[in-house]
Order: sequence, then structure tokens, then C-alpha cells
Amino acid sequence: MRWRDYLTLSLRSLRRSRTRSLLTIAAIVIGATGITIMLTFVTSVKSYVVNQFVQSGEARQIQVSQSQNLSFNPLGNNGGPTAPGTKIITPNIELQIAAFPHVTGVSAEIGQNGGNGIEYLVLGSTKLQPNIVGYQANHVLKIPLQAGRDLTSTDSSGVVILTADYANALGFSGSGASAIGKTIYFHTYPGYTGVGAVLPSTLPPQVQCSQGQNCRGGPTSGLPSLNLPARVVGVVAKGYNSQTVYVPLAWAIGISNQSQPNNVIYQSSGNNQGGSGPGQVLGGWKTPPLSTFLINSNGYQSLTVKVDNSAYLSSTASRIRKLGFGAVTGQSQLTQQTNAANIIGLVLGALGLIALAIAALGVMNTMIMSVLERTREIGVMRALGARRSTIRRLFTFEALVLGFLGGFFGVAIGSVILLLGKPLIAKQFPNGTTPSLTVPLWLVAVVIALTTFIGFLSGLLPSRRAARLDPIEALRYE
Repeated sequence: MRWRDYLTLSLRSLRRSRTRSLLTIAAIVIGATGITIMLTFVTSVKSYVVNQFVQSGEARQIQVSQSQNLSFNPLGNNGGPTAPGTKIITPNIELQIAAFPHVTGVSAEIGQNGGNGIEYLVLGSTKLQPNIVGYQANHVLKIPLQAGRDLTSTDSSGVVILTADYANALGFSGSGASAIGKTIYFHTYPGYTGVGAVLPSTLPPQVQCSQGQNCRGGPTSGLPSLNLPARVVGVVAKGYNSQTVYVPLAWAIGISNQSQPNNVIYQSSGNNQGGSGPGQVLGGWKTPPLSTFLINSNGYQSLTVKVDNSAYLSSTASRIRKLGFGAVTGQSQLTQQTNAANIIGLVLGALGLIALAIAALGVMNTMIMSVLERTREIGVMRALGARRSTIRRLFTFEALVLGFLGGFFGVAIGSVILLLGKPLIAKQFPNGTTPSLTVPLWLVAVVIALTTFIGFLSGLLPSRRAARLDPIEALRYE
């Protein structure tokens, strides 16, 4: 018999017991659909993560902090409290790392957390607790945006990037595009003398802080609070950090590194020990140098280092660790995420295989029932000269068709479900980007081949049983 004849007879037999065949195929379809959806989702997300790392440059980044136990953060601010005696990150350390072979750029980050001059953020009647991070805008650290632009090297002060949570809290809903160009304000504590403050030659009387009062004493305590204007130029993509305001590094340092008056004489006391009257600044104002400020504030929070080729990530990170700092590579974070995706894929794939194994039992049961129902037909075929191998191939081919059809329709249904669910899934990903969620051709081939093979295995026992029937006994069967 030709293969075409086997196919014709198999389809005719399946149509004869249509309900049973459809139920058997449906069981395979459920397993094939599950495998298609789950593995397509896992492979698409895995590909999405890899592409995001490559496009953002994170695959060639190293993040440096005082902490030896840190994890990679795509926005760079992964520092933390510095333990006493810990080596701090200074501009000299930054220059030293920048001089390493294959390093193409270094961006320093410093955190404020509202502790150095800024009391709160304000827009209209809305006041928010500040969490300010300054970074060097030199294209090393690329902040993913959903609206506006990134900071540039020409931005020295007065511009900010908001995270999506901050934008929403300030009343800019949706993508945050309505925030672009708007001005918010950094409200300072009384006595602020950082960048943007007018440093007078005559100081107001000092504020006398009572116990439990939230105020700052000292010669400048009588100076009024200020509202420093900040124009919004960008909004960070959803899913990255929570409430953070990103500003140019120079501005963040200028806000924190406040000036101090020298040789203040108070009119009421006639000395420089303080008093209730105005104070005359005789020695002018002095701003601590950057090195002194960084030493007093425990240095930069972290550095983001970029290399020219990912092949040099490990060696460069090792050199940085020898300097006494913690270093973690974007490649290691990518490996962790892809390994997690692989594990999830294996678990989901195993669940799909269990479903297919159950479906295989259904195929075997269907084929055994078919053999019992067609025993007399088998006897007639054997009496007319059909060989045992022909009978065996006929029933094996019928099981193959069941598996093939189940796999084919399972892949088709899985593709449709993924297509319909793509808009919903897209909402879970930042910056408007979405995994492709397109069933790859290799997965189509694997799923159909797998279900066909399962059909083949399930049909082996019934086909052998059919081939071994005695033709005379088969003809007598009723």
C-alpha cells in the first residue's frame, strides 16, 4: 500500500468514530496549546530582556559601590550606607577606573534623600518627600524614558527627570508627557546656602531651636527658605524605581555642598559666639572644595562603568574589586534573568508534557477501541492477502494522524490566544515596549513533531495487537 492509501484509510476510520476521535484530538490540543503559549511567552520575554540589555548598553556596564554585596540596578543608584572605615568613591577613584584598558566612560551618582537642604518638592498645593539622585549625563548611564529626553552634559542645573510614580503623584497622569516643560520647585530648609541662594553680608538673627523642634540652628538659621525652580525634561518608564527625581550631578552637589560664613560678628553681643541680633559676615563665605565635601558625605553613592566590549567585563570588574570596592556587571544580571527564564520554561514545559502524556493515554485507548471494533475488518483484510506489517502500519498511521492534528490545531489555537492577549500583556511592560509573542517556527515544528511522536508511541501497542490477530478468529468475531 502507498502512504496515500494509509492516509485515506486513517481519515476514513477517524470519521467513522467522529466523536471519539474529536475528544482524543481535543486532549492533545489542550497539551499542545499549553506548551505553545507557555514556551512562546518564556522565549519572547527572554529575547526581550536580552534586547533591552543590549540596546540600553547595560550588557557592557559595571556598577561600582562601597558595598561588596550589591545587585545590578539599571538606573545606577545601587549604593547605600557606608560603614565606618569603608573606602569611599572619590573623583580620583573615578579617574583611576576611567584609565583602565577598555573602559570607555564612567558616570558618578550621588544620592540626596532630602537630607542636605531640600525639605520637600512642591507643585501648587502638592508637596512630596524628596528623593533626589544626581548623575553625570555623559551617555554612560541611559535612563529608560517614556516621555521627554535624557539629561545632557550641557544641563548644569534647573532641570529634572521624574520617575512615573512622582509624575503621577504630581498630577501628570498617563505617559507623563504633560509634565514635560512644566516647572516644579525644590523647597529648601530655612538657612539654605547652597547653589541658587543669595549669600548676604549681613545675617538675620539666629533661630533658637527648642527641644523637639524641627529646625536647624547656626549662623545661617535665620535665612529664609527658598523655592528652587526645576523644569521637567523627562519621565522615566514605568517599572523603574518608585519615587525618585534625577538631576545633573553638579546641581545635586551644589545643593548639598552649602557655603558657610567666616568670622560673623553679632551686633547684640559684640563677638562671634552668636546672639539675638543680626550678624555681620566679616570674612566672607566659603564653599568647601569638592574633595572635602565628598569625604564628609561618604563619597559618591556609586559609579557606572562602561567597557568597549562585553568580553572585558569580568577582567575589568576584577580590577575594580582589587581597589576595595564592590563591582557587579550587567552581564551577570542578564545571566541571572535568562537562567530564571530557562527554569520557568522547563517547569512550564514539564507541565505541558504531563498534559500530553495524559493525552497519549487517550490516544492509546482510542486505538485499542478501534482495534476491537474493527476486528472483523482486520480479518477480511488478512483473508484478502494483507500482511501483518500492513495492518501494523495502518493503525500506527492512524495514531500518527491523531497526534499530528492535535499538534497542528494546538499551535494554531495557542497563536490566536497569544495574539488576542498581546495588548493586555503589553501593559505589564515599561516604555511601551512588548515582547514579540510570536510563535517561532522552531517551536511550531517541535510541538507538532512531539505530538506526532506521542501519537506514534501510543499507537505501537494497539497496532501490534491488531497485526497479531488470527485472521480466522477475526472473521468469526461479532
